[in-house]
Amino acid sequence: MSVATAIDSAGGRAVPGNSVADRLAGAGGLIFVGTLVVQNVLRANAPGFDATPAEVATYFGRAGAAVLVPLGLFPVEMLAVFLFVGAIWTRADRDDNRWWASVGALGAASIAALFAIVNISEIVLTSKAEQLATAPAVIQSLWTLHAAAFGLDLAAIAVALIGLSRAARSIALIPRWIAVAALPGAACLLTASVFTIALTQGGAGLLLGLVGFSVWLVFVATASISLLRGRQIAQA
Repeated sequence: MSVATAIDSAGGRAVPGNSVADRLAGAGGLIFVGTLVVQNVLRANAPGFDATPAEVATYFGRAGAAVLVPLGLFPVEMLAVFLFVGAIWTRADRDDNRWWASVGALGAASIAALFAIVNISEIVLTSKAEQLATAPAVIQSLWTLHAAAFGLDLAAIAVALIGLSRAARSIALIPRWIAVAALPGAACLLTASVFTIALTQGGAGLLLGLVGFSVWLVFVATASISLLRGRQIAQA
């Protein structure tokens, strides 16, 4: 498909690229955000990182929708976010913004790897709940691994947020205020990740990470809408 060059009636410039790929990437980004929101709603009553082995065993032993749905959504999330990241990386065709896009893509790959560990630990706890009920030390180890991977994943999100937001701003997929907000958002994520040990013990650093995570979701949603609409955002 040819590169779009027309100026629309509202004065917005069309996003150059393959419109089919644009729509796939935009839909992927919105699906990624949507599934994350659904997961967090379903996990509202999940045990905290400082939960006892008995609490963890009870929660995963039920194997209800709050446990099974998020685990089933993980492969969908990964496909969706890579479609989104691929679009930004492809569009970043200058040396400077391609560098930032590559940084962001590496961050996204790290997100996938670390969150896979989070999901693997939950799959083990769910599928072997009955057997593990009599092995609290094993449950404690799995739950600590789960928390540690989650904490380090905050750093990966920070890297993805910084790299992808810089690249997305250079190709006019997001407004300036989101690119500016990405810096303190990433700082919050990195700070929370530095204290991952405290997080595994129930520390309050998760609240700081939540601030940066919210910025990440807003960034992905906004850039995805721009891709779906096929229209750049004014640089001013």
